[in-house]
Amino acid sequence: MRLQGVMKRPGDANMNREDWRIADSLLASEGAYAPLTQTIAADMSTEMDTLAARTYAQLRHALIVGRIAPGESFTLRALARQLGTSVTPVRDALSRLAAADALCQRRQSGFVVPTLSRSELDEILQLRLAVENFAFAKAAPQYGVTDRRGFKVRHADLCRVAELADAAQFSAAVWSLRVAILGLARPSVLTMLADRIWCRLGPTFTQVAADIDQRRRISCLLGLIITAIASCDLAGAHKALVDEITAGTLPCRCAFVDEPSTPPLVPISMAGPLKASSHCKSGADHE
Repeated sequence: MRLQGVMKRPGDANMNREDWRIADSLLASEGAYAPLTQTIAADMSTEMDTLAARTYAQLRHALIVGRIAPGESFTLRALARQLGTSVTPVRDALSRLAAADALCQRRQSGFVVPTLSRSELDEILQLRLAVENFAFAKAAPQYGVTDRRGFKVRHADLCRVAELADAAQFSAAVWSLRVAILGLARPSVLTMLADRIWCRLGPTFTQVAADIDQRRRISCLLGLIITAIASCDLAGAHKALVDEITAGTLPCRCAFVDEPSTPPLVPISMAGPLKASSHCKSGADHE
C-alpha cells in the first residue's frame, strides 16, 4: 500500500538532485514502511505475551502456595497496581485462572478465591490420589543418588520453615519438594493437571497449615517418603505418599501413619517389601 500525504518533499531550495533521488527512492516501493511497522508490532506482541505469561505464572504460584486466602477478592486495577503492571496482562491471567476454576468471577466484587466445601475437598482428594500416585509411579524408577540428596536438602529446609509462623512459606517449601519427588519440574500433561488441582487446593492447604501441629505432621510424612526412597523401599514410600495426600487434603479425618491408608485409584506395581518405619519429628534422617 502506497503511503500518500505522509511525507512531502522538503521546501529547502538548496537540496541538490542527489538528495531528491534518495528521498524519492525511499517512497518509491509499495509498502516501504510495512517491514518496520510489522517488526515494531511483532516486538510489542512478544513483549505483551511475555508479560502476560509472567503475570499468569506469578498469580498461579500465589494460589498454589496460598499467598491468596480462600474468600479473598480483588479487582483488576488493584491487582495490576500491586504487581506493577498494566490491566491487560492481569485480565488475561485472571481469565485463564477463572476458566480453570481456580477463581470465581463476580460482577460486584471482581475475582474471588473459592472457599471449598467438604464435598469439593473429597473430590480433590480423589484427584490427588489419581494424579500424584501416577506421577510418583513414573518418577520413582528414575531416582538417582543426586535426586535422593536433593530430596534430603529440600526436606531439611522444610522442617526449618515448619517451625516459623509463615504458613505460605511452608507451603512453598512443600510445593518445591513435591515437584521434585513427583517429577513435575518439566512441562507435561501430569504437570498441567497437578498445577490445576493445586491452584484450587493451595489456598485451603495453606490455611490449614497455619496450625503448627499440622505443619509438623506433613513434614513428618514427607520425611517418611524420602527415607523410604533412600532405602529403595518404593512400596513404603508409596504408602507414606498416600498418607501425606490424605493429611494435606482432609486434615480433619486424616489417618495416623500406622493406620491403614486410603487405597490409590491408580494401581501401582512396585518392588520392595513394606517396611515398618520408626521416625520422629521430621520423619527423615538428615546427614
